[in-house]
Amino acid sequence: MDPDQLAAILSSLGSLALIGWIVLAVIQLRLAYVQRREDIVLRVYEPLLSEPLARAYWRVQTWSFPDHASFLADATPEDRVAFDQVATYYETMGVLHHRGVASLGLLDELLTSSIFEAWEKCGPIVVGERERTGTPQKYVWFEELVCLLDAHLARKGSPRPRPAAAIQGGAR
Repeated sequence: MDPDQLAAILSSLGSLALIGWIVLAVIQLRLAYVQRREDIVLRVYEPLLSEPLARAYWRVQTWSFPDHASFLADATPEDRVAFDQVATYYETMGVLHHRGVASLGLLDELLTSSIFEAWEKCGPIVVGERERTGTPQKYVWFEELVCLLDAHLARKGSPRPRPAAAIQGGAR
């Protein structure tokens, strides 16, 4: 093999190696980006495991306000705080999805049941609060997340989780 051929081969190998390293770097950056987004979601998920938010969630799950009017008439300050905590938590998750930080698949795996359970109790109050305060955007990303997860489950052929009340009432 003459020196010119060897130089051409080595030059080609060098170019291929450079292209290979660039491809690897892009793949690693993409993986780091995805990992960072999931890390953000998991950090925001963490409060659901904390006692204050868990207490608020279960307070919401056990109240018996069928509509906004009964909530306004009978809710204690603790009920109102629990509502705000729970609705704001899921609103935040909806915003993270809307902004492209949280994938629907990840939110499905982490929160599907609790999102539907929370919306079952909070939905009528959210709608009433929007009307009462004249703020149609109030908790809109919470509601959007419920709709998106509903469609996501339908595409997967998975049933929507039943509300906790239906399970507690013996409906199987």
